[in-house]
Amino acid sequence: MFLLKKKKINPKKIIISRTDKIGDLVLSIPSFITVKKMFPNTLLYVLVRKYNEPVIKHLDFIDEVISIDDYSKSDLKNKIKSIHADTFIALFSNNDVLRLALISGAKYRIGPLSKPLSWFVYNYGIKQKRSCSIKNEAEYNLDLIKQLDHEKFNETGIHFSKIKYLENNNSFINNFLNDNNITDKFILIHPFSGGSTKNFTLDEYKTLIKKLIQKDNNLNIIISSSTEDYNNAATFKKDIDYNKIYIFKNNSDLLNLVSLIDKCSIFIGASTGPTHIAGNLCKNAVGIYPVKKTLSTTRWGMYGNKNADYIIPDENIEDKDYSLKTFENIDNNIIEKTAELIMDKLKND
Repeated sequence: MFLLKKKKINPKKIIISRTDKIGDLVLSIPSFITVKKMFPNTLLYVLVRKYNEPVIKHLDFIDEVISIDDYSKSDLKNKIKSIHADTFIALFSNNDVLRLALISGAKYRIGPLSKPLSWFVYNYGIKQKRSCSIKNEAEYNLDLIKQLDHEKFNETGIHFSKIKYLENNNSFINNFLNDNNITDKFILIHPFSGGSTKNFTLDEYKTLIKKLIQKDNNLNIIISSSTEDYNNAATFKKDIDYNKIYIFKNNSDLLNLVSLIDKCSIFIGASTGPTHIAGNLCKNAVGIYPVKKTLSTTRWGMYGNKNADYIIPDENIEDKDYSLKTFENIDNNIIEKTAELIMDKLKND
């Protein structure tokens, strides 16, 4: 196993699998482009979930994006086999991905050695212990890419690419901004996290917005919302009672949201997909993160974004209950600190 890891691989066709959440896929983009920079003549196929596909479908260094949800099990099997890949890289692994790695017929199979079966499937795998959370998720992904050729990886260096959206997405957002007479800077807040991490409560976000308005009563503030969260967003707006707060409901195309994030002056949100999109676009951003290692900025921070700052409300408290999806210790001081950070970053934008 360890002798094999020293071998340099010269791939002709690579399948990379990242079939989990939006933020995870965003943090995989450096791996995709770095592979292509290492091996520019290699054909690169990326496996994703259907709802994630827009994030990478317009990146021109990927030869084909394959949504696994578009196929029946038998058709997906045939599709994977038809590629005749020599290399399969699993950036995220579960039983389904392990099965796809074997189905691919790839001679070189790279992935995290985290489950008993993975030791039999990933013949070029490495132990990572991601739960220790000593580096960013993007860096764990890149460690797997490095297995192809350590020397070439170091020579090539790590590369980045922003998510690409189309002119119709740009037009859609321009129309939204024009319809709401937003012609100046705007703050974009995504207060919803779907329970994937700790977050402010909606009432705490309302208090934060009221503080921001007190500091500048001419701010344009947009609340981004999915269709599922729209009713909460509508109530949110009504409770604040401010004539320059708007709701953007993304119910058609994820790339519309990407375009909106790209146009904002500052983005605020917890560790969710939209936050990682803001990170990828190198936006001025404030992330609301817990101190817990597996949820922390070390593991899930906005990789490569020097314009990101973080509020970590529970870093100085001893008793933390991570069965709760909101922080237990939010007080006026934390809200005020967050508001001041946002205003300082906005002034320097």
